[in-house]
Amino acid sequence: MRLMAATLVPLFLLGMLEVGLRVAGYGYSTSYWRPSEIDGQDYLVPNHKFTYRFFPPALARAPLPTRILAEKPPHVYRVFLFGESAAWGDPEPAYGVGRHLEILLQERYPGIDFEVVCTAMTAINSHAILPIARECARLDGDLWIIYMGNNEMVGAYGAGTVFSSRAPRLGVVRAILALKTTRIGQLLDSLIRGMQSDGSVPEKWSGIDMFSKNQLRYDDAGRLQASENFQGNLEDMLRIGQQADVPILLSTVGSNLRDCAPFASLHTQELDAAQLAEWETLYGQGKALEAAGSYPSALNFYSNATAIDSEYAELQFRIGACQLALTNPIQAKAAFERARDHDGLAVRADTRINGIIRDAAHGQAGGRVVLVDAAEVLAENSPEGIPGWKLFYDHVHYTFPGNYQLALLMAEEAATVLPSQMTATDRSEWVNADVCERQLAATLWDQHRLWNLMLERCLRPPSTAQSNHRDDIRHCKDQMKFVISKIDDKTPHEDRELYEQALARAPDDNLLHACYAQYLEAMGFRSEAIAEYQKVCELLPDLEWPHCTLGVLLGRAQRYREAVDSFERALEIRSDFTEARKALEQMQSRYPAAAGAGR
Repeated sequence: MRLMAATLVPLFLLGMLEVGLRVAGYGYSTSYWRPSEIDGQDYLVPNHKFTYRFFPPALARAPLPTRILAEKPPHVYRVFLFGESAAWGDPEPAYGVGRHLEILLQERYPGIDFEVVCTAMTAINSHAILPIARECARLDGDLWIIYMGNNEMVGAYGAGTVFSSRAPRLGVVRAILALKTTRIGQLLDSLIRGMQSDGSVPEKWSGIDMFSKNQLRYDDAGRLQASENFQGNLEDMLRIGQQADVPILLSTVGSNLRDCAPFASLHTQELDAAQLAEWETLYGQGKALEAAGSYPSALNFYSNATAIDSEYAELQFRIGACQLALTNPIQAKAAFERARDHDGLAVRADTRINGIIRDAAHGQAGGRVVLVDAAEVLAENSPEGIPGWKLFYDHVHYTFPGNYQLALLMAEEAATVLPSQMTATDRSEWVNADVCERQLAATLWDQHRLWNLMLERCLRPPSTAQSNHRDDIRHCKDQMKFVISKIDDKTPHEDRELYEQALARAPDDNLLHACYAQYLEAMGFRSEAIAEYQKVCELLPDLEWPHCTLGVLLGRAQRYREAVDSFERALEIRSDFTEARKALEQMQSRYPAAAGAGR
């Protein structure tokens, strides 16, 4: 009886507390998908609060706005794409790898309705991707594609994160995440966050610069633990996919080696003051010779410096640059890879992560897991075998050609696992990148918009700390000038026609409608832009951001009562949606007559 009293009574009280919190409406659902009835049909849409388990609410990342039928139609071939910002399509998901892949498959195999469902998000890592995969295993997927590994150190529970404890053992992470599925766990998490006042958690999102203070050596114990956790999560994802009888394409992760200097460099811990002084002398002499174009002499000094400390990332990057200048691409690539691996700001999948991915794929029996060695193949197809600006905007995010090439690799492997009855209409060749860009309505205006966005990022930390920072700025400006050089009097008409043709092919594509609205607003066609966002709201009535954006456009058009309605609808969906709350308060304070316009 004493044992029962010591166990059952506390469990009963905890159970009552959990029920009470749920009845009171406290907390949030931790599922990735949630139901939504649209035009009388049952759909699933992403849950905007899914990432609350992994981020403070103010920093939570939003899933890609999309919808899928709760019951997959028999004619649909459903592909789930798992990953982070590179798979999501940053800086513009409307042109991401999943979008290119869908067009490649659709054009090669007409008559089959390919549905590529991108579940990737910015800043998440394998701890968040694993539960997404568990849910997707119940949704009748025909193929999984896994492209992840860039955020293992800086995402939640990574060794250099700012969102949570750093690199606990995998069992501890899973226990914490399991607790947060309960309302009691969410209450405890909220209380703990409320007591944190040391400034360790950022108050607003500032990109990868948030992690600049948490620099890591390649052999850091936390970094090794985070890699081990990644391996455990990846193996569980593969097991879950195989239990669901879904073929899996598992991809290594590419990164910019040639044109991305390290964000931070750290000396080895074993260095004493005398060694550091000697190293700095050799390194400084090498830099001077490199700047003068004396690459062989510079390499001699750099080589002597590596004998003292070879872990300094910037030293390896400079060795790579000198070797490349001397037309030694093999040696250059090896040095660039060491520079990436030893970068103190670990935001690129390193050699260890890609090794785990290759080993996981090779360790699977039965041929249900296929390795897509994107890191290696993309390098082979790059000038001198070293990936750079042709494929990447920055350190890991793909350009239009990069997304196309990555999608093509995935499509070629996907073709090997398609059921034979689906390949009867095989056109025997893949469409080129131009076809993909036309169908995605990648207008000259949009291309200029993206390069301008990347230029803005170049002007902010941590990019400003890179040794080739000026080259980055010049490259972005050159790309913008190149796009501008192609613009003439016909361009506005051609761009608009491109959007209208793309929407004629895919009238329910919410990303296309959203991009078209941006274009129309920029061109001064505000009423038409509003109509496009109203269409997005019709397609995704239970997602908050379209209603908020629509409210902003309505406000600019002085349609204040409608704007208030839109902001209130956004807040009805998500009560803690700060942007909508501020916009509504500003609207009501400036235009009191609109305050009574609520729903």
